[in-house]
Amino acid sequence: MARNEEKAMTALNRWTAQKRDLEKATTGSSTYMGGALPGEAQFGQYAAKKRPKISSEVSTVKECEKWRQEILQGVAKKIAEIQNAGLGEHRIRDLNDEINKDLREKGHWENQIKELGGADYKAKAPASAEVYGAELASHAGYKYFGAAKDLPGVRELFETEVVAEAPRKTRKQLFKHIQPDYYGWRDEEDGMLLLAEQGFELEAVHKEVARWKAETKSKKATATEEEEDDDEAAEAKKAAEAKAMPAKQPAPEIPEAKAVADFKAYVDVPTMEDIQRLIVQKKKEALLKKYATPDMQREVKESSELVKGDAASAAPKDDSK
Repeated sequence: MARNEEKAMTALNRWTAQKRDLEKATTGSSTYMGGALPGEAQFGQYAAKKRPKISSEVSTVKECEKWRQEILQGVAKKIAEIQNAGLGEHRIRDLNDEINKDLREKGHWENQIKELGGADYKAKAPASAEVYGAELASHAGYKYFGAAKDLPGVRELFETEVVAEAPRKTRKQLFKHIQPDYYGWRDEEDGMLLLAEQGFELEAVHKEVARWKAETKSKKATATEEEEDDDEAAEAKKAAEAKAMPAKQPAPEIPEAKAVADFKAYVDVPTMEDIQRLIVQKKKEALLKKYATPDMQREVKESSELVKGDAASAAPKDDSK
């Protein structure tokens, strides 16, 4: 005995169901005469519901979750199938394209779920289905899965790909989002922070004072011990010298006036007159250098030499010789 599903798949029953669905779609009649309907019926309330092509047409989070889950199941099956390298190059490329297309569609459904107030799947960790794919830096948004990574032309791209360095930020970009908090200008507005700083400051001061007192005390103790040792050594040295050397007689006292009179200089000491004469001579020479020309200076020098010569010739000769 045939089951109802087998009866519904017959050509006559499918034709009858499609005709009935067309009548309901065109006339709006809600009457149904009974009978099994095929699962592939495209019209009417009894038709199998397909996934909408545009995600914005769905207005409930539950339905969006359903279509997203359906896409994930399809992607998982295709990823498992693409692992077989014996499928052939064309079939592997087609499967890889279908997987990328399904992933893009999944992103649309996730955006619609977020807009309707549902979960934000893009903010979470990527699904396991997406982790298996490898993406080229030069082809962002397209991934290669399974045997597609070893296709001719694709393998070379992965081997020769050079990861581009991140562009360096300019000074304007670096300082764009800096607030006064970065420089500590608003620290004084926080009362709790000020109290914590005062506590740490007092603690640091007490520590430094205690350390300074300990160092000072140890230095004083060391200095006292050294002074005592020095005094003992000096006393012992004086006692030894006193014992070793005989007592000396005190030297006779010399009057101060006699000591001054006995002083004798072996160098010619100039008198005040000589000093004044030298000062006048230096001033004359300075004035001549400042105001007299070289010729005038030469004439003055010659005249002074002549005067000295005349004075020497006019001096009385010694007749005793």
